[in-house]
Amino acid sequence: MRSSAVTAVREWALRPAIIAASLAAGLLAAAPALAADLDKLEVFAQPGVSTDSMWMAEARGIFAEKGLDVQIRLFPSGTTAFQTFKTGAGDVIFSGDLPALQYWQNGGSYQVIAASNRDSKGYIGVTKVEIQKPEDLKGKTIATRVGSTGSYFISEYLAQNGIAEADVTVKNLDPPLMPVALCQGDIDGFFVWLPAPTKAKEICGDKVHFLTTAEGYVKGYSVFGARKEYLADPANADKVRRFVAALQEGRKIAEAEEEETIAYLDKRFGLTREEVLTSRGIMERVLKIDDVFFEDFCRENKWQQRAGLRSEPSDLGEWVWDGLKELDPTLVAEAPPPC
Repeated sequence: MRSSAVTAVREWALRPAIIAASLAAGLLAAAPALAADLDKLEVFAQPGVSTDSMWMAEARGIFAEKGLDVQIRLFPSGTTAFQTFKTGAGDVIFSGDLPALQYWQNGGSYQVIAASNRDSKGYIGVTKVEIQKPEDLKGKTIATRVGSTGSYFISEYLAQNGIAEADVTVKNLDPPLMPVALCQGDIDGFFVWLPAPTKAKEICGDKVHFLTTAEGYVKGYSVFGARKEYLADPANADKVRRFVAALQEGRKIAEAEEEETIAYLDKRFGLTREEVLTSRGIMERVLKIDDVFFEDFCRENKWQQRAGLRSEPSDLGEWVWDGLKELDPTLVAEAPPPC
């Protein structure tokens, strides 16, 4: 593999943090007085298309219109973000479904505010081209972000294809590191969300291919939440509802203004036009807690019990914040019994 390709991917992995720092510095220098008049909200998030509602709210200045000074801190995955969140930092955190669910189940103070998006086709198992069927994974090393939705994906894929998890070595990596590891032969494949799979095909060429999507196996979510005691404070709850209202406006822009969205995601994260269009074509922007949400998380909770991660059902109604009902009663569905 050409060294320039590896360098390009490494730059892709670092670019979000660099851009975020420069944007933050510019905003602070340009309008300190304005920021002082706004309510601060620190948000932990991951770079990508799945939260384009937030990025377009940022691009259009909608947060400020809602009286918010939203400071977005980027992490390579939700699992990694939770490591900082549990220290008491941050107000709102975006993550995948499994990290959020397990953080709460393990005693972390956390409630889901809403689902940002969901899909199955954006979660992909990409492998060396010689791995053509599930059985070919036996004896191989496959990466994911352990503890993320990728773990759920791998487990269900192996189980539904009759392969024991002990027959596969699972290596823990953050998504930006996976394409280089695969192209250099450190791993035989990885199961994770876009855009890392497309980055692997871009730099490895015909040495790799998409073995499977998560369709028929799992449905991946991006959700966002906050500490229970944070949401219990009326002033904070008001900030969060204004944040969601801004996301809803950002969603309308993202849905209607494709070219503007592509341009901003390129500027913000260096995402290519193809990467943005691919994700746009398969994801569902949600921004609520609906019946489908509860059905999917009940299924995930039952998988946890089968996999030995939980010994009993979880009461998802306790996990979900119902404060959005004050913004719009239709945004939060009735929770099912423990499942």
